Amino acid sequence: MARSMTAYGRSHLKTDWGHFLIEIHSVNRKNLDIHSNLPKEMLALDMGLRKRVAEKVKRGNVTIRITKDSGSGAAAEMPSHEALKEVHQQWVESAQLLGYEGKEAVPFASLMQFVMTSPPLAQKMDEHFESELMHGMDEAIQAFIAMKETEGEALKQDIFPRLEMIVGKIKSIEGLVKEAPKRFHERLAKKLEELQIDHEGDEDRLTRELVIFADKVDVTEEITRLCSHVDQFHAILSGKSQRIGRELDFLTQEMNREVNTIASKSQELEITQGILAVKSELEKIREQLQNIE
Repeated sequence: MARSMTAYGRSHLKTDWGHFLIEIHSVNRKNLDIHSNLPKEMLALDMGLRKRVAEKVKRGNVTIRITKDSGSGAAAEMPSHEALKEVHQQWVESAQLLGYEGKEAVPFASLMQFVMTSPPLAQKMDEHFESELMHGMDEAIQAFIAMKETEGEALKQDIFPRLEMIVGKIKSIEGLVKEAPKRFHERLAKKLEELQIDHEGDEDRLTRELVIFADKVDVTEEITRLCSHVDQFHAILSGKSQRIGRELDFLTQEMNREVNTIASKSQELEITQGILAVKSELEKIREQLQNIE
């Protein structure tokens, strides 16, 4: 199962201390690199959130972002009288210690704004809140993984036709290579005739040249290995494994190596053109593999 490294997932979390938006997004990277952007009150949970993502993702540059919706939740609700009294008493005592008149130094509007916009989340962060936050994180991860799999399926549908094109070109090249010695013999005989050289009396030498040429251009082993690599590539891409990017990248390198060997043995323009077409498809596949986890 191919998974894209480029994805986005989010969830909305409603708690007693406000509403939070949890977002996860990732872009391509050879290894796993997780960053977080959290409210300072939640920094203690940073490692737990990273670990949760690392259990599901193995490659990519992943960012976790949690933001508080200041327009909803606790910040939008009327604070209790007890909370107002507690903060007011603290402010009055601080003002008196500094030599100010307590009542005049604590305007009601300022007190309300402070309590409404600065909920004491750090003091209230307990196991219940952490459990709610991790539940919201799991929902965001599920949405994130779902997008990775959707995008991965799209990548598969782009790669499969390219593999079929490569197989078709390989079969065409194989047929051309098998007939290459015969065409070489015909060209050589024609050239000798043009030069008015009698080669009928030296057939053994002509045969030796033909054998040397046939051995030089023989790519049977390379084509066999290349076809095997294509079959393996197709099987891995169609399988159930979730993290296949590295394995497919290695297979692509091996396929490219075999194609280069075939190219080095090529003696005819038509074979070279077929090889260039295969290399073009391999390069497009390699680019798509940069997006697969």
